[in-house]
Amino acid sequence: MHGFTRLAALTAISLIALTGTHGGTRALETYSADQSQQFMDWCTGAKSATESACSCTLKSLAQTVPATTLAQFLSSQASGAGFSFNATLATTAATVTQALATCASR
Repeated sequence: MHGFTRLAALTAISLIALTGTHGGTRALETYSADQSQQFMDWCTGAKSATESACSCTLKSLAQTVPATTLAQFLSSQASGAGFSFNATLATTAATVTQALATCASR
């Protein structure tokens, strides 16, 4: 049942990302199922966050973080890279942290 719930959440996120708009002006970013799964694995594993908080975070990120930028961030996290002088990665890390904190507090 746990796997089905996770698949349903990822499907819902993908559909929202495909059809939604932010502020009526910007379409939400589309993340592949693999990328969404990679984020969920990282978020629930490395960050020990709930699936609900991670799904909320991914939905929030889809409003502002392009898929290529999220891929770079996830790659840097998988490689164990800590602090980075790369401005894009630093900004993305801050965005992810803020979104996760907001979603976890709900």
